[in-house]
Amino acid sequence: MRLVFLGPPGSGKGTEASLISGRLGLVHLSTGEILREEIGRRTELGRQIEAIVSSGALVDDEIVNRIVFARISELLGFILDGYPRNVDQAARLDDFLGSDGLTAVVHLSVPDDVVEQRLSGRRVCSQCGFVGNTRHLLSGSCPECGGTLTHRGDDRPDRVRRRLQVYREETAPLLDYYADRLVDIDGTGSKEEVADRIQEGLTRWA
Repeated sequence: MRLVFLGPPGSGKGTEASLISGRLGLVHLSTGEILREEIGRRTELGRQIEAIVSSGALVDDEIVNRIVFARISELLGFILDGYPRNVDQAARLDDFLGSDGLTAVVHLSVPDDVVEQRLSGRRVCSQCGFVGNTRHLLSGSCPECGGTLTHRGDDRPDRVRRRLQVYREETAPLLDYYADRLVDIDGTGSKEEVADRIQEGLTRWA
């Protein structure tokens, strides 16, 4: 299967993509993680990406396309999380994949108030990258490595509302673009419940 996971920030794309990739034996590719890896490798492209990100701008489509295509070129099955983020990227992805194309596109539907609640409590480990929520964390330390948990600046309520607006303007049009292969999933509930819904929704392509 070749899948794309769509949804607003805080919808659980990364969590669910990780769960489903394990269940179905697919490779989970997060655009954010790929870009961070490129920065960490200190390549010329990585330094270019770092400068763009540090300025607060989005990495341009051409760079993101090039990196994603390099990662998926040898894969038989994958889940893309965080890509494509606009219709132009989606069209380029279709061109790259050719006749095989994507199997399906999973859309996680989550109300804005739930997104804000989730992100306001989200904490990220500064050492290992663990992501958790204050609703389930027993302390201020990472349960995986003991590192410090931080609240990302872009998870503040004002930033979240702006991110939701950007999502509606730039990414939500993909729902129409992918209408013929879209699986709309209720993204509320436990991560296992949502994963079960996704698997059920994908059965017609199994």
